[in-house]
Amino acid sequence: MKHYFLILFIFSAAFTKAQEIKKEIEVKQATVFLQGAKVFGSTSVSLQKGRNMIRIVNLPNNLDENTYKINLEKNTTLLSITPQSNFLKSDELSDGEKKLNDEKKKLQRQVNLLNIQIKNLTGEQNIINDNLKVSTNDKSTPQEQLIKLTEFYRKRMLEIDNQVFLLNEQKTVLDESIVKLNNQSAEEQTHKNNNRKELLLEILADNETSLNLGVSYIVSDAGWIPSYDLRAQSVKKPLEMVYKGKIYQKTGQDWKNIKLFVSTYRPSYNQDRPILSPLYVAEYTPYNSQAEIADYKFKKETAAVNAYQMREVEAVKPSQIPVASVSDSQMNVIYELNYNQTIVSQEKEQYVILDKKQIDATYKYHTVPKLNNQVFLMAFIKNWQNLNLINGEAHIYFEDNYIGKTNITNNYVKDEFPVSLGADERIAVKRIKLEDKASQKSMNSNKWETESYQISIRNNTKENIELEVLDQLPISENSKITVKTTDLGGGNYDEKTGSILWNKNISSGGSEKIVFSYEVKYPKEMKIQYYSR
Repeated sequence: MKHYFLILFIFSAAFTKAQEIKKEIEVKQATVFLQGAKVFGSTSVSLQKGRNMIRIVNLPNNLDENTYKINLEKNTTLLSITPQSNFLKSDELSDGEKKLNDEKKKLQRQVNLLNIQIKNLTGEQNIINDNLKVSTNDKSTPQEQLIKLTEFYRKRMLEIDNQVFLLNEQKTVLDESIVKLNNQSAEEQTHKNNNRKELLLEILADNETSLNLGVSYIVSDAGWIPSYDLRAQSVKKPLEMVYKGKIYQKTGQDWKNIKLFVSTYRPSYNQDRPILSPLYVAEYTPYNSQAEIADYKFKKETAAVNAYQMREVEAVKPSQIPVASVSDSQMNVIYELNYNQTIVSQEKEQYVILDKKQIDATYKYHTVPKLNNQVFLMAFIKNWQNLNLINGEAHIYFEDNYIGKTNITNNYVKDEFPVSLGADERIAVKRIKLEDKASQKSMNSNKWETESYQISIRNNTKENIELEVLDQLPISENSKITVKTTDLGGGNYDEKTGSILWNKNISSGGSEKIVFSYEVKYPKEMKIQYYSR
């Protein structure tokens, strides 16, 4: 009887021992950061009462094991979590890969058979050539026999050449088919899950139950790149901005029909605040040791970390076309896509539209005739800082025509963000130097030079235009050289930059002339030069 109870106890202990269950999660949701992504997936699992061992397999290889989060339902307790890697995982072929391999083997067999035929025909040609050489060199060979041999050579060689040509044509077709199959195999391999990360969970269940087990983690081989389309139909309509995200993910898992969030956050492993070190000043010596150079670089980098700009912002209320739900938190902006998305694991990026806005813009023409006689139509976006823009490339369209590219930079500090909509060839601008008004004169130890220029403008469009004309005067960095304005032609002069700005309203078919001049004074013995930097 005692032996019976002992056997029963051992059997009961073995029965109640946790059985390991292998599961693979299905990705349900992802939050894509500028670099990295938080992925959430789930799987259904049946638990017995007591301890259960659940092994989650085929997790991305580049996930951060410190970011695992397990979601359990009530009446269950997570006892332990052990990240592992399966280096013994066998790379089994999928049904699609097996089918492709079988097709490639079939085509390769046909190619090999064609090669054998071509090889035999080529060998026959070589034998015929060798026999003909021997016969022609052998003076004992009768003339009639040589004639018959030559005729045979001509006829048979033509047949062989034709057969080899046709065989090579068949071989080319087969080779092209094999290349296509190889490309398809490579595509299949791209989407194949070769992940080896695993997660061993020990779960205690109060009762026998079935639950939905959720797992979330952060991966590094995913992210998104901001991109914009800026479209203007005319200067009388608002500017449309389409805010796009180029999503990429190479996790080895396809995200099929998932809830997608796009965040402007960029996770960082180093969250320590910068520490400002004391700054010292000492007498300069020509020689610096490597330690001194390293110390200087460290102080310079520390100073750069602590440098920042602040600017005031005002409320902006552009009319919006809802594409995603936007939530603006303290540190980032999150776009919740209104429709489920499928983002496959591949090298290519996939575009998603995050937002569309109709933005009020001021349109002006702008020209810098000193550098270029073209006149550019500009759209100036006010209060652009409140549009949740981050650094990215923008594609510009005007009247449904593609104009080119520009860059959106979120550290632009001016109130209006300028966007060039391209050159308008119907507006003519010409800048010339007025030689008759240029002069030089000397007095005592000094010399004066007077420079005069004329800018001519003609509006050949059917609309009245508002035009900004920009030019400049030289700036002296030498106390012996003096620059004096003599005629600004009604323009606004900026002494810090030397720029002159004219705002002109020119009617359709109208013209305008701007004349300006300046005087440069310097010592007679000095030679001067003009330069930009």
